[in-house]
Amino acid sequence: MNASALTVWLIPVPPLLSAAVILLFTFRSRWLSHTVALTAIGISLVLGWSVVFGALGTPHFADHPLASSIDWLPTGNTALRMGVAVDPLTVVMLFFVPLACALIILYSVGYSNFGKALDAHDAVGSPPHNGVEPMYTRFFAFLSLFSGAMLLLVVADNLLLLFFGWE
Repeated sequence: MNASALTVWLIPVPPLLSAAVILLFTFRSRWLSHTVALTAIGISLVLGWSVVFGALGTPHFADHPLASSIDWLPTGNTALRMGVAVDPLTVVMLFFVPLACALIILYSVGYSNFGKALDAHDAVGSPPHNGVEPMYTRFFAFLSLFSGAMLLLVVADNLLLLFFGWE
């Protein structure tokens, strides 16, 4: 497995890990939850764009797309494989999907009025009185999970892995 293939495998990992980190460790810190989500999608953005610019610099990339797979589930004489593939369509999607996810997360920080004080009358499950979202950290965990799943869907090389990203 070369460095480019390893980079493609790593693209969906930071947002998926950040979703778990936010749910398990940062549920009390609103600032830390959106910072972890933004950092993770930023790492995926850098990894994705490095693959994009590497592919654009490769002559005849469309004739020889990048693909890497591993045996996932042996089934007798054959095995179900899971892998990643980068073709020209994937290159375009790797340029736009992490960028769009990063912008969505950044917009969500401002839209959910981060920095406003909690009102004494705010309750979980009801609209906040002064614009503060009570499920702030869970929202950013779900945004990170969505971003990781979307990136997994983009780099998947078979329908099984694409289905995991879709669901």
